[in-house]
Amino acid sequence: MPNSVKAKDKVENPKAQFDKPKEIVQDTALSQHEKKKALNTWEQDERQLLTASNEGMPGSDEGLQSDSGNRLGEVVRTKEEIGAKPKHKTISLSVSITASNHS
Repeated sequence: MPNSVKAKDKVENPKAQFDKPKEIVQDTALSQHEKKKALNTWEQDERQLLTASNEGMPGSDEGLQSDSGNRLGEVVRTKEEIGAKPKHKTISLSVSITASNHS
């Protein structure tokens, strides 16, 4: 990664600037606030990729190979390490159960 990369670029497009979420935390050029914003951006991107994948929408090549799976869990764990809370997505399920007697 070139040293000339601006903090704004790291925050707005962290996946292009870092190989792993933990590298954001290790970046001494970023403030704590910028690190949290970068991880939030990365988390949002991963959630969108998962949603698109679950809906059968093809995405970029990322995530299609077995060794490049979605990094949502890794991002969330990294956020927790620095005291940032993950953006939990609320899911509501409606379940209908019917019982029948077969006598």
